[in-house]
Amino acid sequence: MPLPSLDLPRRAVLAGAAATAATTALAGCGGSNSSAASSGTLTAGFDNEPVTLDPALSAAISSDRNVLNLFFDALLRQRPDGMFEPALATEWDASDSAVTFTLREGVKFHDGTACDAEAVVFNLRRLMDPATHSTKAAALAKVTSVQAPDAITVKITLKSPDPLLLTHLAHETGMIASPTALKKHGAEFGRRPVGTGPFTFAQWRSHVQLTAERNNAYWTKAADGSSLPKLDKVVLRFVTEAKVLRTELATGGVQLVRALPPEEYKQLSSDKRIVIKDGAVRRAYYVALNVTKGPFRDPRVRAAFARAVDRRAIGKAAAGDEYDIAPSFATSSDWFYDDSVAPLPHDPAKARDALKEAGLRGEVPITVVARRRAPDPTIAELLQSQLTDAGFAPKAEVLEFQTQLERMKNRDFDAALLVIDVPRLDPSLTFDPYFTSDGPNNWSGLDDRALDAQLANAAGTGDKPARRRAYADAQRRIVDNNYWVFLHQAKSPLIHSSRLKGIQFDIDGQWRLAEARLGA
Repeated sequence: MPLPSLDLPRRAVLAGAAATAATTALAGCGGSNSSAASSGTLTAGFDNEPVTLDPALSAAISSDRNVLNLFFDALLRQRPDGMFEPALATEWDASDSAVTFTLREGVKFHDGTACDAEAVVFNLRRLMDPATHSTKAAALAKVTSVQAPDAITVKITLKSPDPLLLTHLAHETGMIASPTALKKHGAEFGRRPVGTGPFTFAQWRSHVQLTAERNNAYWTKAADGSSLPKLDKVVLRFVTEAKVLRTELATGGVQLVRALPPEEYKQLSSDKRIVIKDGAVRRAYYVALNVTKGPFRDPRVRAAFARAVDRRAIGKAAAGDEYDIAPSFATSSDWFYDDSVAPLPHDPAKARDALKEAGLRGEVPITVVARRRAPDPTIAELLQSQLTDAGFAPKAEVLEFQTQLERMKNRDFDAALLVIDVPRLDPSLTFDPYFTSDGPNNWSGLDDRALDAQLANAAGTGDKPARRRAYADAQRRIVDNNYWVFLHQAKSPLIHSSRLKGIQFDIDGQWRLAEARLGA
């Protein structure tokens, strides 16, 4: 599906905020009618246990917001068409030099403290503080100051225009946590989240499940005036085995799953109790190559790896006919796609020649780290075979997710197989975390100043044609240098029990469960 343009006017007073608020029935804080609105416990099968539930430190972009959306609200929300809606802020005045937010009055954090301007300022300054080591700090790089003129006003002053600031503040960057809880729990806050969201934190049993309970004082109401959220409780069961998740969904043990590979969800296609709906979300598989040490410091060896990989064979084995092939995270339906960007074709003989040119004769030992979750081990096994044919001596290590992430953060690998969900509302949210030198998910260890400049140019302007050219140049540089080898994009439909109604989504498939309910 095409991503919307994020061209923003130089001066934008969001006068439509009140109308949007009326349409979405955003109301003040209150706890009335709570029992009448509730509808039991939703149990969801979740394949990616978070490392932290601190929005400032979250790094698993493709999954964490499903959980963060339970506990936190952002300053505003962004619809799939790119338009913004009020959330903790009811209106905003944006110019090239500043953005001023008017906050919703009466909103409380789960600990009973006020979500006011001082709280918002505390959160944004915390992200900007280098001592926090926030994964979202780059989103506020153009901010010079954040101030609270009064209890409901927040003014963000910019050093230069930032056409993407509102987009960032509609996601994790703009999620507001309780300053009282942050100070009280310190490093443990990520295990004890306190926000203003529809659910409150109850319990987290590592590798087992996370439980959230209804926030009876949630500030939003449904269109009919009833209280939100509708559910009494949400339980996330951490299950990495796809076959188990499919069985649990079929037998009613869970009513919702975050993701299933095609070989599993196709077995549910005739079950009338299960809804399978393609919302154009894709799971984009890739291999990141470590350029900081080992054989892949040499671009000729990276080129050999790229030529060794038969992407269609991997897609077919891992996803049947439920996949797309694309040169990068961009597909032909994306506005930032460029058909001149082309990866090296599969050619094992030329791969062997490239290794010889690099002075590597005989088998070249490399370690590929993958996650213990279908279909990743299958992909790793195919990669082993293909790489062996091309002159490598690959060793695949299949790890638990957190162990794999730790290895990747420490760059203790040669090649790493992972996946992200696409599309995202803006390509900066797709490319910047992974390919900028200071990106929080720069697994490869890139220090490519030309690529940094291309991505900065793409994110720094509201001119769409200029952005398109900059993103084409950036993708071409990534592919031409074989920093990553992009594999296939598996279809990732919404899969849930037919009893579950009212679930809402961010553009990249992240859940919003405030209006979700379970029927008969």
